[in-house]
Parts: sequence; C-alpha cells; structure tokens
Amino acid sequence: MEERILQELSEVIQSSNINFLVGAGVSNPFLPPLGNIEQKLNEAKDDSERETQLKEYFSKVMLPNKGVIENSISSDEYKQTTQSYDDFFLSLSDVILRRKSTILSKQVNLFTTNIDVLMENTLERLLIEYNDGFSGKFTPTFSPANYKKSIYQRSLHYDHISEIPVFNIVKMHGSLTWLESGDKITFSHSLGHIDPELSKKTGEEFFNSYKKILVVNPEESKHLESVLNIYYYELLRMYSSELEKENATLFVLGFSMDDKHIKEITLRAAKANPTLRVFVCCSKKEKQQMFEKLEVLQHPNVSILSMSSETEYQIHDGSKPEEHETDTSSDNIYFTLPFFTKEILNKVINIQSDESSKADE
Repeated sequence: MEERILQELSEVIQSSNINFLVGAGVSNPFLPPLGNIEQKLNEAKDDSERETQLKEYFSKVMLPNKGVIENSISSDEYKQTTQSYDDFFLSLSDVILRRKSTILSKQVNLFTTNIDVLMENTLERLLIEYNDGFSGKFTPTFSPANYKKSIYQRSLHYDHISEIPVFNIVKMHGSLTWLESGDKITFSHSLGHIDPELSKKTGEEFFNSYKKILVVNPEESKHLESVLNIYYYELLRMYSSELEKENATLFVLGFSMDDKHIKEITLRAAKANPTLRVFVCCSKKEKQQMFEKLEVLQHPNVSILSMSSETEYQIHDGSKPEEHETDTSSDNIYFTLPFFTKEILNKVINIQSDESSKADE
C-alpha cells in the first residue's frame, strides 16, 4: 500500500507545479501551537481580555524570533525545529533540482500563515535561493509582483545555463519582518519595531505598540489595518491563482484548515480545477475531522495522508475512514515535517536516482 502511494507521490512531485500550505505545526516544538487562542480572542468580552490573549501570543510566538535573528538561542527545542527545516529544504531542493522536465519551472511556492522567521533564516543559512516578496538592498520593499522570478546559473567555461531551485515564501498572515512605511511595507532586519517590553504595557499603550507588528491576528475578525489589509487579500488571490494552474499540487503540513478563507479557496480550486491534487497530512486522530472539513467525498482530487504507525502512513481519497476504529495506539502520532522529509522526499530522491541509473544503462 505505502509503495503504491509513494510511487504516486513521486510521479506527482516530478510532473506538477508544487505548492505547500504550511501551518504552525511545522515550527513546533520551538514555537508551540496555541491551541484555542482564536476561540479565546473571538470570545473576549472586552479589550482587557483580548489584551491578555494577545500578550500570550506575543510572548510565545513573536518574541522568541528576536533571538533567532540575533542567533542567541541554544535550546533543544530550537535545535530540533531548525534541524527539521534544514533537512526539509535540503531534500526538497534536491528533488526539484533532479526533475527532468524542462517545461516546469524549478520553483516551489510555500504559502504559510506562520509569521515567524524560521524558514527565511534556514534558507539564508543554507545558501538556498528564496524569494520573500521584497526587492531592493538598502530599503527592501514588499510587493506580490516581486514573486515568480526564476534564477539561472551560467557555467564559467562553457556558458551552460541551468535553472536553480527557488522557494517563494508567501506569508499570507504577514510577517514579523514587515514594517509599515507610509503606504508601503519595508523589511525590518533586526525586528527593531518589536518592543521586547511590550507585555509589560497595558491598555492603549499596549495596543498602539502592538499595531506596529504587521500580522493578521489569530481571530475571526482579523483586525486588519489598512496597509496590511491590501496585501492580505492580494496574497490570498495569489494562493488561489496558483491552485488554479494546470497540474498543480498542494501539500498541506501542520495546518488545521480552520481558517475559513483559506479552506474555501482550497475547496473552490479543487472543484474548479480537476488537474489539481491536494494532499493533506495529519494524525490518525485528525483524519476523520479533516475528511469532513474538506468534503473529500465531493472532491476526488483531495487526499488525506494520515499516520498508521510511527513509520507508516496511509491515504484516504474517496473511501470514508472508519469512524470507530478499535486500534487507537497511533491516534496521537503526528505527520511531522521530519517524517514528510524522511518518508516521502528522501524516498522520492531514491526513486529519481534509480530511474536515472536505468536511463543511463
């Protein structure tokens, strides 16, 4: 069963426009998901309650990123998370580089609701080309028009030209590196606009300082400022546009699909584009809920990849999973980023190598 799934995934990865939708789960354990914070913010009765929740969000998800920028963190949780990102990007870069198709661009779109700097920090450290939507050196300025730029490398001696992999980092909920400058967004290298003492402030002083951080808060009403509002909907439109392309593939990792805007766009694209393939990775415990959220029975191009054990996974793409399974031993084993890298990307690389060796014989 797993071998058949792997072969299918290998063919999809090698012959389609690759997209990832990445959520808070992939930055765990360094930045732990905050569970029901959205519900708490939505149910906040007044500014005082909302302030309490936003302070928790700030201290657990935002503030640690200053340490990432300053390279001053040495915790085991941080090392584990950065190693996961390192392995993922190195393997994915290898997969894309090995693709034989000259028609497909060697670009991968990584759409994320995460606001942290872990992906950019990893790609920068590994010297892997990426595009975060900014252009310029002294005052980098953000624009969705800056995406989708291919990079080619010319050899020194024979003028041989080859395209190199590029990762487009699309932060749909904004980023801690975004800084409002008039009607534009510029890049904050040191995150200097983020006050480390913010949690000690209260009332209007707190909210005025918090508004300087250009992120979409994890709540239903979103509380978007005018500048961020414009880019938020442009990036959602970009997500929709990429899923509507012929032979597009979307892998969903560490994302609960609770964001209504993103879920609706994904399902609309799945219905309108029969060549789109969507693979949602989740735990065994979550698969029934995910199956219903994404209306898999109505969308034959949506598949659920769930854990069957610590080393194996299974696919649900048309047959409804059993609602009452007797074996619950693997319920809480999550489909992590390291597992995706090891059991899918690295095995796809092996398949590519085998195919290349046979072609050379």
